[in-house]
Amino acid sequence: MSDAIKFDRKPYTISYTDSEGHLKKIRRVPPPKLHNALPTDKVELTKKHSDQFRAGEEVTVKSINPRHPNTLKVENAEGQTTFINHYEMFLKEKITRNTPATSGESNADEIPSDRNKYLLWP
Repeated sequence: MSDAIKFDRKPYTISYTDSEGHLKKIRRVPPPKLHNALPTDKVELTKKHSDQFRAGEEVTVKSINPRHPNTLKVENAEGQTTFINHYEMFLKEKITRNTPATSGESNADEIPSDRNKYLLWP
């Protein structure tokens, strides 16, 4: 997991054309993350989401969009996926590794980088 998800609240701009053909721009700020789950963690559903995702079922967090951090994409044992809100789950087991990218530490000696291959002698 060297590509850690960053949950910064950096504003971004959405541009669209309205029904009259005028270009509109909206400035948005992502909400704060209100849960501790990260991708690959095991969570338990607290309420029924659908027939395939029942209350009490253990699912895996597949991904989290940084612009919508409180909506999680989860996957059940059959490989089916759906989106749930953070209040529809309970963190059961943390699977994510504590990498330097997620912990904020620098471990440049332990992580090989393909970007620095040109610096090595032949």
